[in-house]
Amino acid sequence: MIIKNFDPQHFVKEYWQKKPCLIRQFVPNFVDPIDENDLAGLAQEEGVDSRIVSHSDGAWDVHQGPFDDFEPYCKGDWALLVQGVNNYIDDVNALASIVDFIPHWRFDDVMVSYSTKNAGVGAHTDQYDVFIIQGKGSRRWQVGLPIDATTNAKLIIPHPLLKQIEDFDALIDEVLLPGDAIYIPPQHPHKGMTLSPCLNYSLGFRAPTNLEALTGLLDESDSITQAQSRYCDPDIAELRVASSSPMQVSTNELNKLKDTIVELLNSPEAEQALLQYLSRQGLATEQELSLYEIADISEAVAQGETFEKLPGVKPIYAERQLHTFTFYIDGNRFEVDKSIFTQTVTLLESRQVQGLPQGFTLQTAQSTHWLNLLLQLVNAGYWDFAENSDQH
Repeated sequence: MIIKNFDPQHFVKEYWQKKPCLIRQFVPNFVDPIDENDLAGLAQEEGVDSRIVSHSDGAWDVHQGPFDDFEPYCKGDWALLVQGVNNYIDDVNALASIVDFIPHWRFDDVMVSYSTKNAGVGAHTDQYDVFIIQGKGSRRWQVGLPIDATTNAKLIIPHPLLKQIEDFDALIDEVLLPGDAIYIPPQHPHKGMTLSPCLNYSLGFRAPTNLEALTGLLDESDSITQAQSRYCDPDIAELRVASSSPMQVSTNELNKLKDTIVELLNSPEAEQALLQYLSRQGLATEQELSLYEIADISEAVAQGETFEKLPGVKPIYAERQLHTFTFYIDGNRFEVDKSIFTQTVTLLESRQVQGLPQGFTLQTAQSTHWLNLLLQLVNAGYWDFAENSDQH
């Protein structure tokens, strides 16, 4: 289960959601895109999900950020963990491109941790897939066979904000050095122990339960309202037998209700709502955006200004497209003319764009569609002038 020459196709076939593996030099010549001081700075910001997990004198402690002062919490062996760092730092966001062989809608975020010698969060399991890339320093990782209902390890809660499990037999027991990575599927017990002060980058993937997906779809109620229908039973005599008690709900009535729910789920509106739900990333766009006019964007493009996609922005779109091309970013729906499908996909995949797409000239229908799209993306806070994005 140690891979030395990583091949995405082989990995997906043999390992993804099947078994853990250690990947030597997953990122060759790896250079940390962030240091512990940058990480601490993020942990001081409102709206950034951060915590410090410490172990001292046999006791575990957990403190949630933001932090004004770290000294009271960094006791004994400790680790600072910050979620969603890819949404704030573009060089960390770039790590997500390494796992682009997995769809964007499955990707959650990059959690970055800094830990001192002997620090960790204890043995535990997760409900999601994760690649953990080793930055500076070194860490020993132990991973076991998956835990299911029949072999469930004893749950240990040493702190209200920390769930652990009892020790397990290690299937993998290896030390990671800079650029190495370990892949851990859901429900596999694992434990990391820092050997020397280090940084780790956890690329996590989400997999909603069917109930979570249904709840998420219903939360997008504005998209699905038009597809709803009210229960009616003009054929009530056929749905119920003559001897039925008024207290009784017949099997036919239950089936009819379920059929209306299935009809709703199969509607185009439900598909749109589901895509909106899957696209949500919790991006930290600015509260007060500078709103531009089409003339501003047209002039900037004509002058060769560079526009840049902001960190963490990951558009998704359905394979099936009808009369227009529709895509979603963080719950927002965008629709463009299909005549610029290729140029739109190129824009969405690019980190930076400068000028009109190749072959486009100003004052044509296609360039107008494209410029209006760029205007929408900039005003929504997902793209910006490159000189402005450097200040984020």
